[in-house]
Amino acid sequence: MTEQSDKRLSGKIAVVTGSAMGLGEAIARGFARQGAKVACIDLQPAPNEALVADIKSGGGDAISLIGDVARAADTERLAKAVTGHYGRIDILVNNAGVLPSRETVLHTSEADWDETMRVNVKGVFLMSKAVIPEMIKAGGGAIVNMSSITGLVGLPVRPAYSASKGAVAILTKQMAVDFGGDNIRVNALSPSFVITAINKPMFDKMKEEGEPWERLLDMHPLRHLGQPEDVAHAAIFLASDEASWITGVILPVDGGYTAC
Repeated sequence: MTEQSDKRLSGKIAVVTGSAMGLGEAIARGFARQGAKVACIDLQPAPNEALVADIKSGGGDAISLIGDVARAADTERLAKAVTGHYGRIDILVNNAGVLPSRETVLHTSEADWDETMRVNVKGVFLMSKAVIPEMIKAGGGAIVNMSSITGLVGLPVRPAYSASKGAVAILTKQMAVDFGGDNIRVNALSPSFVITAINKPMFDKMKEEGEPWERLLDMHPLRHLGQPEDVAHAAIFLASDEASWITGVILPVDGGYTAC
């Protein structure tokens, strides 16, 4: 077999939101390595364009698009831009999200609650609404939403984020039911604690303190935290034809956290 035929997403057109950093960046890079042409969507032009340039320098195919996934006008424009450039959309990864506060319900502001729901839930709704008609035209597709273990179990001081990720989980199942007949699969990933550039300083501080880090590791039977690539590998699987009979699944990528 040729190298190209070995690539699991060869020839697929993928859209990844929140692509400029963290899990979105790892997923976009992973998709490109697996042969997908990737439309990278983010609000931050500079890092998003740097990502696309890096993918291209490695022989991949990608474009940078800037927009707000929680604005209908933007999502419609973005979907048209992707189909205008690549002709169709086969894969959508709804990864864009925010965590503006870590407080209890008593101290979570209404503004933080609204912004969390706007991006994390409304963004999934609007991007899916814009892209699904294009998938139907193409004869099917795969949607991978980003939920979280906070949408499955209770964690401290994350009421808005937890509620938003629980909403994403049930929306995933609901869309899987509605669009299975159109050959569109809809699944979600629920990562546990993953080391990204944003939260690495927090984890480094926990390591210095010792006990908090050990407690965190104790929550994971595999005794280590995740890397962005761990989530990317799972996204590649759910987006690929290898998962052609899997839909409506909320897949924990959590080092065993939810098994405890």
